[in-house]
Amino acid sequence: MNLFWKKTFGGLTPTEKLEKEEVELLLAYKRYCDIETSEQLKEYTQLFHVVKSAAFKEKKKTLQNRKYKDTEEYRDFTKYEKLHNSSKLKLYYQEAESEQLKEFLAFKATADYEKLGKPKLVKQDPLLKKMRDYEKSTSYKNYLRFHNSFVVTEYEKLKILVAKEEFQKSKAWWEDNNRWLKTDEYKQEQRYYELQKTDDISFYESTDPKSFAKIGEWTLTFEDTFEGSALDAKKWQNGYYNRAEKLKKVYSFVNEKQANTDGKNIVVGNKLLKIVTMNEKQESAAWDATKGFISKEFNFTSGIINCGEAFQQKYGLVKIKLRIAGSKDISHACWLGTEGKLPHVNIFHFNGKNIVVNNYAPEGNSVSVVKEVVKGISPNDFYIYSLEWTPKELIWSINNIEVFRSSKSVPQESMFVALNSFISEKQQGGQGSMDVDWIRFYKK
Repeated sequence: MNLFWKKTFGGLTPTEKLEKEEVELLLAYKRYCDIETSEQLKEYTQLFHVVKSAAFKEKKKTLQNRKYKDTEEYRDFTKYEKLHNSSKLKLYYQEAESEQLKEFLAFKATADYEKLGKPKLVKQDPLLKKMRDYEKSTSYKNYLRFHNSFVVTEYEKLKILVAKEEFQKSKAWWEDNNRWLKTDEYKQEQRYYELQKTDDISFYESTDPKSFAKIGEWTLTFEDTFEGSALDAKKWQNGYYNRAEKLKKVYSFVNEKQANTDGKNIVVGNKLLKIVTMNEKQESAAWDATKGFISKEFNFTSGIINCGEAFQQKYGLVKIKLRIAGSKDISHACWLGTEGKLPHVNIFHFNGKNIVVNNYAPEGNSVSVVKEVVKGISPNDFYIYSLEWTPKELIWSINNIEVFRSSKSVPQESMFVALNSFISEKQQGGQGSMDVDWIRFYKK
Protein backbone atom coordinates (compact mmCIF):
# COMPACT_ATOMS: atom_id res chain seq x y z
CA MET A 1 0.00 0.00 0.00
CA ASN A 2 1.49 3.31 -1.08
CA LEU A 3 0.08 6.33 0.74
CA PHE A 4 2.21 8.86 -1.15
CA TRP A 5 -0.52 10.17 -3.41
CA LYS A 6 -3.12 10.22 -0.64
CA LYS A 7 -0.71 12.19 1.51
CA THR A 8 0.22 14.53 -1.36
CA PHE A 9 -3.32 15.33 -2.43
CA GLY A 10 -4.98 15.45 0.97
CA GLY A 11 -6.52 11.98 1.07
CA LEU A 12 -4.54 11.19 4.20
CA THR A 13 -5.63 13.51 7.00
CA PRO A 14 -2.65 14.94 8.92
CA THR A 15 -2.35 13.33 12.34
CA GLU A 16 -2.72 16.55 14.32
CA LYS A 17 -5.86 17.48 12.38
CA LEU A 18 -7.25 13.95 12.68
CA GLU A 19 -6.71 13.94 16.44
CA LYS A 20 -8.36 17.33 16.77
CA GLU A 21 -11.36 16.14 14.73
CA GLU A 22 -11.64 12.94 16.76
CA VAL A 23 -11.44 14.85 20.07
CA GLU A 24 -14.07 17.29 18.85
CA LEU A 25 -16.25 14.41 17.65
CA LEU A 26 -15.85 12.63 20.98
CA LEU A 27 -16.75 15.79 22.90
CA ALA A 28 -19.73 16.32 20.60
CA TYR A 29 -20.80 12.70 21.16
CA LYS A 30 -20.55 13.09 24.93
CA ARG A 31 -22.51 16.33 24.75
CA TYR A 32 -25.13 14.70 22.53
CA CYS A 33 -25.48 11.77 24.96
CA ASP A 34 -25.71 14.12 27.97
CA ILE A 35 -28.42 16.17 26.28
CA GLU A 36 -30.26 13.02 25.23
CA THR A 37 -30.79 12.07 28.88
CA SER A 38 -31.40 15.62 30.16
CA GLU A 39 -34.59 16.96 31.71
CA GLN A 40 -34.39 19.87 29.28
CA LEU A 41 -34.69 17.60 26.23
CA LYS A 42 -37.39 15.59 27.96
CA GLU A 43 -39.42 18.78 28.46
CA TYR A 44 -38.70 19.95 24.91
CA THR A 45 -39.77 16.61 23.43
CA GLN A 46 -42.99 16.61 25.42
CA LEU A 47 -43.75 20.17 24.29
CA PHE A 48 -42.89 19.26 20.71
CA HIS A 49 -45.56 16.57 20.66
CA VAL A 50 -48.06 19.00 22.19
CA VAL A 51 -47.29 22.02 20.00
CA LYS A 52 -47.09 20.02 16.79
CA SER A 53 -50.26 18.04 17.42
CA ALA A 54 -53.30 18.53 15.20
CA ALA A 55 -55.48 19.34 18.21
CA PHE A 56 -53.09 22.10 19.37
CA LYS A 57 -52.88 23.64 15.90
CA GLU A 58 -56.65 23.56 15.48
CA LYS A 59 -57.19 25.22 18.85
CA LYS A 60 -54.64 27.91 18.11
CA LYS A 61 -56.22 28.57 14.73
CA THR A 62 -59.67 28.82 16.31
CA LEU A 63 -58.56 31.16 19.09
CA GLN A 64 -56.62 33.40 16.75
CA ASN A 65 -59.09 33.59 13.87
CA ARG A 66 -62.54 33.14 15.37
CA LYS A 67 -64.53 36.39 15.51
CA TYR A 68 -66.70 37.32 18.45
CA LYS A 69 -69.63 37.57 16.03
CA ASP A 70 -69.24 33.86 15.27
CA THR A 71 -69.75 32.76 18.86
CA GLU A 72 -72.78 31.55 20.74
CA GLU A 73 -72.08 34.21 23.32
CA TYR A 74 -72.47 36.89 20.69
CA ARG A 75 -75.66 35.34 19.34
CA ASP A 76 -77.20 34.94 22.82
CA PHE A 77 -76.22 38.40 24.02
CA THR A 78 -77.35 40.08 20.80
CA LYS A 79 -80.70 38.33 21.00
CA TYR A 80 -81.00 39.31 24.68
CA GLU A 81 -80.17 42.95 23.93
CA LYS A 82 -82.68 43.08 21.09
CA LEU A 83 -85.43 41.76 23.37
CA HIS A 84 -84.27 43.84 26.30
CA ASN A 85 -84.44 47.03 24.22
CA SER A 86 -87.79 46.18 22.61
CA SER A 87 -90.28 48.97 23.39
CA LYS A 88 -93.20 46.56 23.19
CA LEU A 89 -91.55 44.10 25.56
CA LYS A 90 -90.75 46.94 27.93
CA LEU A 91 -94.38 48.01 27.74
CA TYR A 92 -95.43 44.45 28.53
CA TYR A 93 -93.34 44.36 31.71
CA GLN A 94 -94.52 47.81 32.71
CA GLU A 95 -98.12 46.79 32.20
CA ALA A 96 -97.63 43.51 34.01
CA GLU A 97 -96.74 45.50 37.12
CA SER A 98 -99.44 48.21 36.73
CA GLU A 99 -102.28 48.79 39.14
CA GLN A 100 -104.68 49.00 36.22
CA LEU A 101 -103.90 45.43 35.17
CA LYS A 102 -104.24 44.16 38.70
CA GLU A 103 -107.62 45.95 39.03
CA PHE A 104 -108.81 44.60 35.70
CA LEU A 105 -107.71 41.06 36.41
CA ALA A 106 -109.51 41.22 39.75
CA PHE A 107 -112.64 42.52 38.00
CA LYS A 108 -112.31 39.87 35.31
CA ALA A 109 -112.57 37.22 37.98
CA THR A 110 -116.02 38.51 39.06
CA ALA A 111 -119.51 37.85 37.58
CA ASP A 112 -119.69 41.52 36.57
CA TYR A 113 -117.09 40.86 33.85
CA GLU A 114 -119.87 39.42 31.67
CA LYS A 115 -121.67 42.79 31.73
CA LEU A 116 -118.92 44.24 29.54
CA GLY A 117 -120.69 42.58 26.65
CA LYS A 118 -123.80 44.67 27.25
CA PRO A 119 -123.28 48.20 25.88
CA LYS A 120 -126.31 49.72 27.64
CA LEU A 121 -125.08 48.58 31.02
CA VAL A 122 -121.59 49.83 30.25
CA LYS A 123 -122.92 53.29 29.39
CA GLN A 124 -124.81 53.46 32.66
CA ASP A 125 -122.00 52.18 34.93
CA PRO A 126 -118.70 54.19 35.15
CA LEU A 127 -116.78 51.13 36.46
CA LEU A 128 -117.91 48.99 33.57
CA LYS A 129 -117.01 51.74 31.14
CA LYS A 130 -113.55 52.00 32.76
CA MET A 131 -112.98 48.24 32.53
CA ARG A 132 -114.16 48.08 28.93
CA ASP A 133 -111.88 50.97 27.92
CA TYR A 134 -108.93 49.26 29.54
CA GLU A 135 -109.68 45.94 27.89
CA LYS A 136 -109.64 47.64 24.49
CA SER A 137 -106.52 49.68 25.27
CA THR A 138 -103.25 49.27 23.33
CA SER A 139 -101.30 48.52 26.52
CA TYR A 140 -103.59 45.66 27.52
CA LYS A 141 -103.59 44.22 24.00
CA ASN A 142 -99.77 44.38 24.07
CA TYR A 143 -99.82 42.60 27.41
CA LEU A 144 -101.99 39.83 26.02
CA ARG A 145 -99.67 39.43 23.05
CA PHE A 146 -96.64 38.72 25.20
CA HIS A 147 -98.18 37.04 28.21
CA ASN A 148 -97.06 33.37 28.38
CA SER A 149 -95.47 33.75 24.95
CA PHE A 150 -92.31 32.09 23.62
CA VAL A 151 -90.70 35.52 23.35
CA VAL A 152 -91.04 36.23 27.08
CA THR A 153 -89.92 32.72 27.95
CA GLU A 154 -86.83 33.09 25.80
CA TYR A 155 -86.10 36.54 27.18
CA GLU A 156 -86.33 35.28 30.75
CA LYS A 157 -83.93 32.44 29.95
CA LEU A 158 -81.49 34.78 28.22
CA LYS A 159 -81.73 37.25 31.08
CA ILE A 160 -80.68 34.55 33.53
CA LEU A 161 -77.98 33.28 31.15
CA VAL A 162 -76.27 36.63 30.46
CA ALA A 163 -76.28 37.50 34.15
CA LYS A 164 -74.19 34.47 35.02
CA GLU A 165 -70.52 35.09 35.86
CA GLU A 166 -69.47 32.18 33.63
CA PHE A 167 -71.24 33.78 30.64
CA GLN A 168 -69.75 37.19 31.35
CA LYS A 169 -66.24 35.71 31.47
CA SER A 170 -66.78 33.72 28.28
CA LYS A 171 -68.19 36.76 26.52
CA ALA A 172 -65.25 38.92 27.61
CA TRP A 173 -62.88 36.16 26.50
CA TRP A 174 -64.23 36.03 22.97
CA GLU A 175 -64.40 39.82 22.74
CA ASP A 176 -60.66 40.00 23.48
CA ASN A 177 -58.65 39.96 20.23
CA ASN A 178 -55.52 39.02 22.23
CA ARG A 179 -57.17 36.00 23.83
CA TRP A 180 -54.53 33.54 22.42
CA LEU A 181 -51.76 35.34 24.29
CA LYS A 182 -53.53 34.61 27.57
CA THR A 183 -53.82 30.83 27.15
CA ASP A 184 -51.77 28.07 28.75
CA GLU A 185 -51.20 26.76 25.25
CA TYR A 186 -49.53 30.03 24.28
CA LYS A 187 -47.23 29.69 27.30
CA GLN A 188 -46.40 26.12 26.25
CA GLU A 189 -45.65 27.27 22.72
CA GLN A 190 -43.39 30.08 23.95
CA ARG A 191 -41.56 27.68 26.25
CA TYR A 192 -41.11 25.31 23.32
CA TYR A 193 -39.56 28.04 21.16
CA GLU A 194 -37.46 29.22 24.09
CA LEU A 195 -36.01 25.74 24.53
CA GLN A 196 -35.56 25.33 20.79
CA LYS A 197 -33.25 28.36 20.75
CA THR A 198 -31.01 27.15 23.59
CA ASP A 199 -27.49 26.09 22.63
CA ASP A 200 -28.00 22.48 23.73
CA ILE A 201 -31.30 21.89 21.95
CA SER A 202 -30.10 23.73 18.86
CA PHE A 203 -26.96 21.57 18.87
CA TYR A 204 -28.97 18.39 19.42
CA GLU A 205 -31.44 19.10 16.63
CA SER A 206 -28.76 20.13 14.13
CA THR A 207 -26.58 17.10 14.83
CA ASP A 208 -26.99 13.94 12.78
CA PRO A 209 -26.55 10.99 15.17
CA LYS A 210 -25.21 8.98 12.24
CA SER A 211 -22.02 11.04 12.55
CA PHE A 212 -21.37 9.19 15.82
CA ALA A 213 -21.94 5.75 14.33
CA LYS A 214 -18.29 4.71 14.65
CA ILE A 215 -17.92 6.09 18.17
CA GLY A 216 -21.16 4.52 19.27
CA GLU A 217 -19.93 1.10 18.15
CA TRP A 218 -16.99 1.04 20.54
CA THR A 219 -16.38 1.08 24.27
CA LEU A 220 -12.94 1.97 25.63
CA THR A 221 -11.47 -0.95 27.58
CA PHE A 222 -7.77 -0.05 27.95
CA GLU A 223 -5.92 3.23 27.66
CA ASP A 224 -2.62 4.84 28.52
CA THR A 225 -1.73 8.44 27.67
CA PHE A 226 1.56 8.34 29.60
CA GLU A 227 0.86 11.40 31.70
CA GLY A 228 3.21 10.55 34.56
CA SER A 229 6.94 10.36 34.96
CA ALA A 230 7.23 6.59 35.00
CA LEU A 231 5.62 3.57 33.39
CA ASP A 232 2.32 2.62 35.05
CA ALA A 233 3.14 -0.69 36.75
CA LYS A 234 -0.57 -1.45 37.10
CA LYS A 235 -0.83 -1.61 33.32
CA TRP A 236 2.58 -2.67 32.06
CA GLN A 237 5.40 -5.02 32.90
CA ASN A 238 8.85 -5.24 31.39
CA GLY A 239 9.85 -8.16 29.23
CA TYR A 240 7.74 -10.90 27.68
CA TYR A 241 4.49 -12.10 29.17
CA ASN A 242 4.34 -15.40 30.99
CA ARG A 243 1.88 -16.36 33.70
CA ALA A 244 4.41 -18.52 35.56
CA GLU A 245 6.20 -16.37 38.14
CA LYS A 246 9.43 -18.37 38.04
CA LEU A 247 9.91 -18.18 34.28
CA LYS A 248 12.27 -15.54 32.93
CA LYS A 249 10.53 -12.57 31.41
CA VAL A 250 13.29 -10.10 30.56
CA TYR A 251 15.60 -11.55 27.92
CA SER A 252 16.57 -11.20 24.27
CA PHE A 253 16.87 -13.70 21.44
CA VAL A 254 20.29 -14.99 20.51
CA ASN A 255 19.97 -13.65 16.94
CA GLU A 256 19.36 -10.10 18.17
CA LYS A 257 22.00 -7.47 18.87
CA GLN A 258 20.36 -5.70 21.83
CA ALA A 259 20.00 -6.68 25.44
CA ASN A 260 16.48 -6.05 26.73
CA THR A 261 16.75 -4.37 30.10
CA ASP A 262 14.34 -4.49 33.03
CA GLY A 263 12.97 -0.97 32.52
CA LYS A 264 16.18 1.04 32.13
CA ASN A 265 15.42 1.79 28.50
CA ILE A 266 11.76 2.64 29.13
CA VAL A 267 11.37 6.39 29.62
CA VAL A 268 8.12 8.23 30.38
CA GLY A 269 7.99 12.03 30.36
CA ASN A 270 6.49 14.99 28.53
CA LYS A 271 3.40 12.81 27.89
CA LEU A 272 5.39 10.34 25.84
CA LEU A 273 6.55 6.76 26.28
CA LYS A 274 9.99 6.19 24.78
CA ILE A 275 11.56 2.80 24.23
CA VAL A 276 15.15 3.90 23.86
CA THR A 277 17.81 1.87 22.05
CA MET A 278 21.32 2.74 23.19
CA ASN A 279 24.79 1.93 21.91
CA GLU A 280 26.25 0.30 25.03
CA LYS A 281 27.61 -3.09 25.95
CA GLN A 282 25.75 -5.32 28.36
CA GLU A 283 25.82 -8.98 29.20
CA SER A 284 22.36 -10.41 29.45
CA ALA A 285 20.19 -13.50 29.05
CA ALA A 286 19.49 -14.68 25.51
CA TRP A 287 17.19 -17.43 24.31
CA ASP A 288 18.75 -19.99 21.99
CA ALA A 289 16.26 -22.43 20.43
CA THR A 290 18.75 -25.33 20.77
CA LYS A 291 20.58 -24.43 23.98
CA GLY A 292 17.92 -22.61 25.94
CA PHE A 293 18.94 -19.55 27.94
CA ILE A 294 22.57 -18.53 27.62
CA SER A 295 24.52 -15.49 28.70
CA LYS A 296 25.57 -13.22 25.87
CA GLU A 297 27.34 -9.91 25.57
CA PHE A 298 25.34 -7.41 23.52
CA ASN A 299 26.55 -4.15 22.00
CA PHE A 300 23.23 -2.41 22.41
CA THR A 301 20.43 -2.13 24.98
CA SER A 302 16.73 -1.63 24.46
CA GLY A 303 13.41 -2.62 26.01
CA ILE A 304 10.14 -4.46 25.68
CA ILE A 305 6.89 -4.00 27.61
CA ASN A 306 3.54 -5.79 27.61
CA CYS A 307 0.17 -5.45 29.33
CA GLY A 308 -0.58 -9.20 29.46
CA GLU A 309 -0.84 -9.32 33.25
CA ALA A 310 -3.25 -6.40 33.44
CA PHE A 311 -5.28 -6.65 30.26
CA GLN A 312 -6.13 -9.10 27.51
CA GLN A 313 -9.01 -9.03 25.06
CA LYS A 314 -10.54 -11.12 22.29
CA TYR A 315 -11.50 -9.01 19.25
CA GLY A 316 -11.82 -5.24 19.23
CA LEU A 317 -10.06 -2.14 17.96
CA VAL A 318 -6.59 -1.07 19.04
CA LYS A 319 -5.18 2.34 18.12
CA ILE A 320 -1.75 3.73 18.83
CA LYS A 321 -0.08 7.03 17.99
CA LEU A 322 3.66 6.66 17.54
CA ARG A 323 6.77 7.58 15.62
CA ILE A 324 10.41 6.52 15.58
CA ALA A 325 13.44 8.72 16.08
CA GLY A 326 17.18 8.37 15.60
CA SER A 327 18.86 5.60 13.63
CA LYS A 328 16.69 3.86 11.07
CA ASP A 329 18.78 0.71 11.33
CA ILE A 330 16.67 -0.42 14.30
CA SER A 331 13.41 -2.39 14.28
CA HIS A 332 10.41 -1.17 16.24
CA ALA A 333 7.06 -2.87 16.76
CA CYS A 334 3.67 -2.65 18.42
CA TRP A 335 1.96 -6.02 18.36
CA LEU A 336 -0.71 -8.28 19.76
CA GLY A 337 0.56 -11.46 21.31
CA THR A 338 -0.26 -14.42 23.52
CA GLU A 339 1.68 -16.39 26.06
CA GLY A 340 2.94 -18.61 23.27
CA LYS A 341 5.02 -17.45 20.34
CA LEU A 342 2.01 -17.49 17.99
CA PRO A 343 -0.30 -15.95 16.96
CA HIS A 344 1.52 -12.64 16.59
CA VAL A 345 -0.12 -9.64 14.90
CA ASN A 346 1.93 -6.53 14.17
CA ILE A 347 -0.13 -3.37 14.37
CA PHE A 348 3.03 -1.47 13.45
CA HIS A 349 6.42 -2.82 12.51
CA PHE A 350 9.35 -0.84 11.14
CA ASN A 351 12.00 -3.27 9.94
CA GLY A 352 14.70 -0.70 9.28
CA LYS A 353 13.50 0.01 5.76
CA ASN A 354 9.72 -0.11 5.60
CA ILE A 355 6.61 0.06 7.70
CA VAL A 356 5.01 -3.38 7.64
CA VAL A 357 1.74 -4.77 8.99
CA ASN A 358 1.45 -8.52 9.27
CA ASN A 359 -0.01 -11.55 10.98
CA TYR A 360 1.90 -14.68 11.97
CA ALA A 361 -0.25 -17.65 12.88
CA PRO A 362 0.25 -21.40 13.31
CA GLU A 363 -0.80 -23.46 10.32
CA GLY A 364 -0.25 -27.15 10.96
CA ASN A 365 3.49 -27.63 11.37
CA SER A 366 4.32 -24.36 9.67
CA VAL A 367 3.62 -20.67 10.10
CA SER A 368 1.07 -18.72 8.09
CA VAL A 369 2.28 -15.24 7.22
CA VAL A 370 0.23 -12.42 5.69
CA LYS A 371 1.77 -8.99 5.36
CA GLU A 372 1.60 -5.65 3.62
CA VAL A 373 4.38 -3.12 3.12
CA VAL A 374 3.23 0.48 3.60
CA LYS A 375 5.08 3.14 1.62
CA GLY A 376 4.71 6.84 1.06
CA ILE A 377 4.89 8.01 4.68
CA SER A 378 7.81 8.52 7.04
CA PRO A 379 7.96 6.51 10.28
CA ASN A 380 9.63 9.58 11.83
CA ASP A 381 6.29 11.38 11.80
CA PHE A 382 3.47 10.70 14.23
CA TYR A 383 0.69 8.58 12.75
CA ILE A 384 -2.21 6.73 14.28
CA TYR A 385 -1.91 3.02 13.54
CA SER A 386 -5.08 0.97 14.00
CA LEU A 387 -6.09 -2.66 13.90
CA GLU A 388 -9.71 -3.72 13.87
CA TRP A 389 -9.96 -7.36 14.85
CA THR A 390 -13.20 -9.22 14.22
CA PRO A 391 -13.91 -12.96 14.37
CA LYS A 392 -13.44 -13.09 10.61
CA GLU A 393 -11.01 -10.31 9.67
CA LEU A 394 -8.01 -8.22 10.56
CA ILE A 395 -8.17 -4.68 9.18
CA TRP A 396 -5.18 -2.35 9.42
CA SER A 397 -5.47 1.42 9.01
CA ILE A 398 -3.20 4.45 9.23
CA ASN A 399 -4.89 7.74 10.11
CA ASN A 400 -8.21 6.03 9.33
CA ILE A 401 -7.10 5.02 5.82
CA GLU A 402 -7.36 1.28 5.39
CA VAL A 403 -4.02 -0.14 4.23
CA PHE A 404 -4.65 -3.88 4.42
CA ARG A 405 -7.14 -6.52 5.46
CA SER A 406 -6.92 -10.26 5.80
CA SER A 407 -9.32 -13.05 6.66
CA LYS A 408 -6.57 -15.69 6.83
CA SER A 409 -5.70 -17.27 10.19
CA VAL A 410 -7.54 -14.67 12.26
CA PRO A 411 -6.71 -15.19 15.97
CA GLN A 412 -9.56 -16.62 18.04
CA GLU A 413 -8.11 -16.15 21.53
CA SER A 414 -7.51 -13.27 23.93
CA MET A 415 -4.39 -11.25 23.22
CA PHE A 416 -2.43 -8.43 24.82
CA VAL A 417 -0.48 -5.45 23.51
CA ALA A 418 3.30 -5.39 23.54
CA LEU A 419 5.85 -2.83 22.31
CA ASN A 420 9.53 -3.32 21.70
CA SER A 421 12.57 -2.12 19.81
CA PHE A 422 15.24 -4.56 18.64
CA ILE A 423 18.19 -4.96 16.26
CA SER A 424 18.20 -7.96 13.96
CA GLU A 425 21.24 -9.83 12.70
CA LYS A 426 21.13 -7.95 9.40
CA GLN A 427 20.98 -4.50 10.99
CA GLN A 428 23.94 -2.40 12.03
CA GLY A 429 22.04 -0.84 14.90
CA GLY A 430 22.55 2.55 16.46
CA GLN A 431 20.79 4.82 18.86
CA GLY A 432 17.14 5.72 18.53
CA SER A 433 13.71 5.39 20.07
CA MET A 434 10.09 4.51 19.48
CA ASP A 435 7.95 7.33 20.85
CA VAL A 436 4.36 6.56 21.83
CA ASP A 437 1.90 9.37 22.53
CA TRP A 438 -1.03 7.14 23.53
CA ILE A 439 -2.59 3.73 23.08
CA ARG A 440 -6.24 2.67 23.33
CA PHE A 441 -8.10 -0.62 23.09
CA TYR A 442 -11.84 -0.82 22.46
CA LYS A 443 -14.48 -3.51 22.27
CA LYS A 444 -17.75 -3.57 20.33
